[in-house]
Amino acid sequence: MAPGTDALAPERAWRQSDVKWNKPPAELQLEERYAETALLYFGSNHEFSLVYATVIQGPKSEGVSRGDGQVVYLGKWKSEGAKVGVEYRLASRTVRKDGEEIPGPLERAEISKQNGLLLFLKMRFTRDEQLDNDLLAIYRGESSRLPK
Repeated sequence: MAPGTDALAPERAWRQSDVKWNKPPAELQLEERYAETALLYFGSNHEFSLVYATVIQGPKSEGVSRGDGQVVYLGKWKSEGAKVGVEYRLASRTVRKDGEEIPGPLERAEISKQNGLLLFLKMRFTRDEQLDNDLLAIYRGESSRLPK
């Protein structure tokens, strides 16, 4: 929240907190785990993205997998007091569904904060600074492909 106010103004990357983490096969001898998860990104100019992707965590790093499928929604966010309003639409999907149009229809939702977590679409999200750069890159890459 912004200092001295009750307005909710989230920043940068947030990762779904209640996900199932998996380990790669033991024979690969990798010290990492991965999860299919939802991710949120809030830009300083009110850019918003909702990304469904695989996140890989290692002992000292974390990032969005480049080799797995993604579903990306792009839009804008606006502080509405103790909540944030978001407007977004489907921007890309690695494997398109039959008959699906991109960009998709405009969707609207609210995000609230409880005990340090963001609540959105019945999911809880925790701030994740390690994903800031990956989600910014996804936002920039996908938004550059959309028709103006």
